[in-house]
Amino acid sequence: MGPRSQLLMTVLAAAAAGLLGGMLWLWPVLARRGVTFVLLRIAMLGALQVSVLGMVFVSVNRTYEFYSSWSDLLGTNRVAGAIVAVGHQGGQPASAQPSSLVTVPGAGTAHRARTARGASGPAQRAGPGAGQVVTVQFSGPVSGIKVRGYVYLPPGYQRVPHPLPVIVVISSQAASRTGLYSAPQVAATATAQMRAGRMAPALITVLPPSVARRSGRGCLDVPGGPQAATFFTQDLPQALAHAYRVATAPSGWAVLGGTGGGYCALQLATAPAGPFGVAVAPPGTYAAPPGSAGSGAGPLVRRQDNLLWRLRYWPQPPVRVLFAGPGRAREFGSLVRPPMTVASARLAAGPMPLAPVLDWVSHALRSPS
Repeated sequence: MGPRSQLLMTVLAAAAAGLLGGMLWLWPVLARRGVTFVLLRIAMLGALQVSVLGMVFVSVNRTYEFYSSWSDLLGTNRVAGAIVAVGHQGGQPASAQPSSLVTVPGAGTAHRARTARGASGPAQRAGPGAGQVVTVQFSGPVSGIKVRGYVYLPPGYQRVPHPLPVIVVISSQAASRTGLYSAPQVAATATAQMRAGRMAPALITVLPPSVARRSGRGCLDVPGGPQAATFFTQDLPQALAHAYRVATAPSGWAVLGGTGGGYCALQLATAPAGPFGVAVAPPGTYAAPPGSAGSGAGPLVRRQDNLLWRLRYWPQPPVRVLFAGPGRAREFGSLVRPPMTVASARLAAGPMPLAPVLDWVSHALRSPS
């Protein structure tokens, strides 16, 4: 029966009701003169106040989850904890060296090797006229998540002298060969748009929404479980910055929610101090997060996972959001306020178009204001 227990709440409510009723019933006796009766009145009033204040404490703690156990409340919890990726050595996290963050299955480590022409590595060689898709494994030092994804290097990557903007495509079709938002299709479309001059060179990574196994919560952190949001907002930017020449400010990062990744993209874009300055998703209600409500999360965590609740009660970040595709996102759009902005590109039917979306994202990254 911990400090968040419904049983404790019931016991305190019953005690308060019993004490109040007993005082009213016995007041003719308690009202007699004498030290004994004065002490009895003080004791019963004190017990009534303690039970009522206890009910208030438990109710507030159940809502905001300040204390999860009695040891936490009393300060007697002596369980040792581990702090990951907080120290720095030479500008790099002490617990996460570059060689462990991004690896190429069967080819070794994707690392940044400094040369006269820029950065190149065993996973980064691309032909002069075409981009290249590299299959990599990301290892998150903070979230503990390891997931296979895809990195697209634009044509002439080795010759680009400046850091590239990053587009993170989140799609359930990431590993598909033919899906609209699969890694091969994203690479082919991006290459065509860059050759046509409609899109600036960018590094694109394609990942599935559920980066953690045994989790149906998409990109959400699960209390006591997989920390998918932490992977996308902390581990992924750190890994890409170690392995490739990429922008580090949110104005150079975009997240695109493809098939099954719309809620994920918006959830990551509205995260406090998140890494993304641009977000794209298909229109939708976005009234409830993915997965079941019975995930072990308390009411506060469930509210924070709700996009509409976030827009109402959290400060909104300076993110440019585009809804592209058929339908509307009226409730989401009505809650947006500066510095966040929202635009829409409605279509009569069909999925969210890839080529014009990439063009819009590229323009938004070049013009963050």
